[in-house]
Amino acid sequence: MRTLPILFGLLLSTQDVLAQGVSKPSGTATVPLEQLIPLYSQRESPPAPPPMDAVVKSELSGRLTADALLVVAHFEVEVLGDGRWTQVRLLQLDADTYPTELPEVEGATVGVVDGHLCLVTRKAGRYTLDVGLAVRSAGAGGERRAQLRFGAHAAPVPLVLEADTSVFTLMEPLPANAGEGYTVYPAQGALRLGWRAAAPVARAEKAQVRPPLEPRIAEASATWVSTLEGRATLRVGYTLNLDREQPLELTLPEGHVLERVTLNAVPVPVEAEEGVVKLKVAPARLGETGGTLEVVLTRELGVFHLSGRLKLALPRVSWPVAELRARAHFPAVFNYRREGGSLEQVETADALPPEAAALPGKVLRFRQYLVAASSPTLELGYSVDISNSYFR
Repeated sequence: MRTLPILFGLLLSTQDVLAQGVSKPSGTATVPLEQLIPLYSQRESPPAPPPMDAVVKSELSGRLTADALLVVAHFEVEVLGDGRWTQVRLLQLDADTYPTELPEVEGATVGVVDGHLCLVTRKAGRYTLDVGLAVRSAGAGGERRAQLRFGAHAAPVPLVLEADTSVFTLMEPLPANAGEGYTVYPAQGALRLGWRAAAPVARAEKAQVRPPLEPRIAEASATWVSTLEGRATLRVGYTLNLDREQPLELTLPEGHVLERVTLNAVPVPVEAEEGVVKLKVAPARLGETGGTLEVVLTRELGVFHLSGRLKLALPRVSWPVAELRARAHFPAVFNYRREGGSLEQVETADALPPEAAALPGKVLRFRQYLVAASSPTLELGYSVDISNSYFR
């Protein structure tokens, strides 16, 4: 009788192994060929891949403004592939379409990849997300047009539109829902809409025009962090009040190097020219009057000695600042005393915010009100802290 040697584990089921409490055996055995062929045919084959990467269910709602279509997109994404990267393309973002609000989804990432709004994950499961979009209109004069295109994995669905007919006139008839709602149906994989502002009703009185909002900085916060070697990082955040795009200038303190600038949580590619940073700032969202700006600088203070002085400064801003609060996280082996500058030291027992609680060093707090066209300054003297020393 012909036989074939083969190395394999004893054919015990998982239940038998667990019930008997024995480890998986191994060894060498000689099995007749006519017995080996049935065993080989009974081996488990790998599971078949899913027929598609993901299944997407979507709902779209929107409203009109004078020059844009604001859309809220709700997606329910069922990712079928597991253990490998899956990119689900939900919407195609043209040059006039940009996200205004992106969610944080557990186990997945939502963002813009190659001009598409995508969900990226390597874990199978159901993901629910809501995304805010702004589609800027194209057109001349009072006529406006907007287009929103679907991605490869999302089937085209209608858009439920809110439009006040006393303010806007739709350029093509649309099916009406209850109230002021209309339904925009997709055509050739895209939603297309045209509108114009309704002609104002003539009035005997002259219409009141709201004066433009004077740009200012309602609040600024600064944080210094330094090591014993004197490498210092300065992070300054500004809360902006404005109703349209405005120019803003920052004059950097002497000796500082610009690391990065972030406007409304989006990095801005700007550089300092002769110590001056010039940029355009705008509200975080269309129609709002608030925004944020963050500037990160670095500087070499020099190695700390047994005692000495530190001269610190913040950038000079071209807008007035209503209130400035600053914190310094300096090496804990020294005692510090304020010796000059426009920033006043504050003694407070308030708890530090979570992002500052993890920073090392001794914490000093300062503040200044009504800063206009000047660079806030601070002078600190320091000496070795011997309060916990054995010899006193």
